[in-house]
Amino acid sequence: MEAAHNQKGASLKLIDLSQTIEPGMSRFQGFADPEVKPVWTHKQSARSGRYEGCTCEVTRAKFVTSIGTYLDAPYHFDPEGEDISGLALEGCVLEGMCIDVRPLKGGQPIGIERLARVDCTDKAVLLCTGWSKHWGTEIYQQHPFLSRAAVGVLLRKKPRLVGIDTLVIDDSTDPTRPAHANFLKQKILIVENLTSLESLIDQEFTFIAVPPKVKGAAAFPVRAFAIVGTVC
Repeated sequence: MEAAHNQKGASLKLIDLSQTIEPGMSRFQGFADPEVKPVWTHKQSARSGRYEGCTCEVTRAKFVTSIGTYLDAPYHFDPEGEDISGLALEGCVLEGMCIDVRPLKGGQPIGIERLARVDCTDKAVLLCTGWSKHWGTEIYQQHPFLSRAAVGVLLRKKPRLVGIDTLVIDDSTDPTRPAHANFLKQKILIVENLTSLESLIDQEFTFIAVPPKVKGAAAFPVRAFAIVGTVC
């Protein structure tokens, strides 16, 4: 957590909601481990004769784009939908609300009870299951998920984005993937593998999750974070 100030001097809190991309990390079964390697090292640059009084390193990254804390564009489940490069920034910077749906067990669906009375129109809805505490363990794979009924409730409330602190927002054993198929068809973005959502419960905040502008990408990792307080 970091502190910042707006122009009027009011204190703002920046809360990192992102998992670190690194070898051995939790990921969807069957996806390759990410690789981050130098293609030009500080030692090579020092020996090259191209630099004086400084060195540099250039890095190559290789990973499936649905890894870490990542955002799904409509194209992920809609062949006619926008890809990552076509997303408007306004859809990635939103007033947020965090709904506490704890406690949940592995494989347990999130029902409609905690969602029925919330007003989340045009907001980023973040679902705190508490499952991020299992990140890096086998238990993380046996995650809670959004039930089909809960998907229907949120569709009627028309948020701009739905985020969750689990590996996948859907039941991985359900081939119809109701959350992905319905949200993305309606241009409701999805962010998965969030963390530290407990710190946002009962808080007013702005949610930011902006991916690089990558043509043709259906999903991409983001540095998701929240600004708690009045931004402007």
